[in-house]
Amino acid sequence: MKILITHELFPPDIAGGGEKLTLKLAKLLQEKSHEVKVVTSGDPNIKEYEEIRTIRVPINRYLMNFSLPTILKEARDFDIIQTSSGNMVFPSWLAAKTLKKPISCHIHHILGSYWKDVRGPIIGSFFEFMERHILTKSFDSIIFQNFNSKEIGLGMGIDEDLTHMIQPGLDWSRFQMKGIQKKPFVLFVGNFDMNKQTIAVKGLRYLLEAAENLDDVNFVIVGGGKDLDKIKPNYPERIKFTGPLFGEDLVKLYNEALIFCYPSLTEGFGISLLESMASGCATVSTIDIGQEGPKIEPKNSEQIKRSIENLLKDRKKAKKIGKKNRKLAKEFTWETFIKNYIEIYKSIQK
Repeated sequence: MKILITHELFPPDIAGGGEKLTLKLAKLLQEKSHEVKVVTSGDPNIKEYEEIRTIRVPINRYLMNFSLPTILKEARDFDIIQTSSGNMVFPSWLAAKTLKKPISCHIHHILGSYWKDVRGPIIGSFFEFMERHILTKSFDSIIFQNFNSKEIGLGMGIDEDLTHMIQPGLDWSRFQMKGIQKKPFVLFVGNFDMNKQTIAVKGLRYLLEAAENLDDVNFVIVGGGKDLDKIKPNYPERIKFTGPLFGEDLVKLYNEALIFCYPSLTEGFGISLLESMASGCATVSTIDIGQEGPKIEPKNSEQIKRSIENLLKDRKKAKKIGKKNRKLAKEFTWETFIKNYIEIYKSIQK
């Protein structure tokens, strides 16, 4: 098959997990002998990245709704258009309908009513309307990565018959560190560059409210960005802000943490949640990817507080949950991920 992937950013340009996942999908498709090309924003002189051919439109990612002419030109010789929620989804859908090509949409982010929390009541309502208007169009398949985002999608009117659940894989062995004992602290892992909107989406405000009311509990907040730096001085030393962490330093922290808290309003998937599971953490999370541990409501600092208190009171139970999560995480494989994608492509080609 010949698959044209459209995504508003593509490595080496990275804003978050969506770009990394899009690259992984492209590479796995090529490994399975499918032809792949990516249309994205950026420097037109970059024709290829890690053996993936790219067409880069020299405009800001937020203007990629104007990329229709490029998608139309490139999609003519391809069997399927694979797009994702964001600034290229509408022109990709329009190109697919114009050329009578099947189109699949991968949901990296979907906010629904939470747009108002991120952008305010007026602008947020507009973004919510536009998201619903675009994502309820006649795609051939809609791919979700967790149960929460699917619930939001169905609530806005996406046809359930078109939906699929495909979850990313993980290099499970990378998170298995010997000789490290769990310590009674709570870990949160955010993005490399957390602006005000990202902080809001991640629900960090509600975790910090809970942390302030848990006087004897230590918290470690991982993430970068000027807006995150601004709030650091407001909190006591037991709430530690590390800045962005990578590689072995982050893996070691996952393995040390008894509890991982993930209070996001919504997520495309929740890769740090899966990484914490692979590291044997008990989880307190608003996002459900099939893990063990308390599932809490978004924007509820009291539920966060109670859930953490209960796990710390019964550390034997917390460690047991962590062991179950470590085992569950091993089931998230890239082979299953790409197999499911290819099966969807075959079905929508027909």
